[in-house]
Amino acid sequence: VTWTSDAVKGVIGKGGANIRATEEATGCKIDADVEAGTLAITGPSAQVAIALTMCHNAAFGEVQDVLELGSRNAVNVVYGPNFQTIRGLQDSTGCRLDIDRGTTTLKLSGSAEAVANATAQIRALLDANRGFEMTIENSKVGSVYGKGGETLRSIQDRTGTQIDVARGPTHATVSVMGSMEASQRARNMLQRAIDGEVELKPGEVAEEVELGSATAAVIGRGGSNVAELEKTHGVKINVRSELQKARIVGRAENVAAASKAIQAIAKPILDAEAAQKKADEQQASGESAWQVDEGDDDADGW
Repeated sequence: VTWTSDAVKGVIGKGGANIRATEEATGCKIDADVEAGTLAITGPSAQVAIALTMCHNAAFGEVQDVLELGSRNAVNVVYGPNFQTIRGLQDSTGCRLDIDRGTTTLKLSGSAEAVANATAQIRALLDANRGFEMTIENSKVGSVYGKGGETLRSIQDRTGTQIDVARGPTHATVSVMGSMEASQRARNMLQRAIDGEVELKPGEVAEEVELGSATAAVIGRGGSNVAELEKTHGVKINVRSELQKARIVGRAENVAAASKAIQAIAKPILDAEAAQKKADEQQASGESAWQVDEGDDDADGW
């Protein structure tokens, strides 16, 4: 038979105790290859069947069950940091737990009592770490990940949550698993990342600049102006087009310089808009720079 290397190790047992006991009890010869994950049992057919059952129980326990975890987040919750959680579950229940690489299916093996106990503990663990899901535009996924995944890792490390992002055609689903308190902290941090709110480091300040109709001009083609402003002034700039605002983060003197540069881009556009608005209002009210009152003597020449 071909099983896994771990299963064959279970057949052999500590110091070969299991395999010797099976051979002595059945009179069969058992050859176990851990690397290949195979067992070769030779002897009378009836005894081979008994030996196979004994080997199976030694490898997988008296009872086998599977539990579909449903997501990679759930898998990571069961594993725990440095696999501490899954090891603790095995130690406390006496149940063997295995998750094949690349799957979300948990295999449980051991006595009926151990499997039932482990199943109950795992379900309770997942329920306590239910978390939440949020939907964001695909354009915001980069903000969640951050440069090289730095933002996402930081949120996970600081909150102890597990976070997974699944893109769709236009929107992405952000799945978070963790305790209620940890999940709420993660939600707040994710929202700040989505909104572009860079966390201030020691010595940094933040300033918000109203852009109005000059928003597109400040951003520049493909974000070129923002990139140039960030490079020139050593700041981080987040422009929220829907609010027509820019948030600048950095050293006070750098933020002031960047703010001045942004206002220099925006002012001519905003001034022109204000002048046009005033002219439109005058025209709507019947006033005009060219309008002459009937009693104005200076108009006699006309």
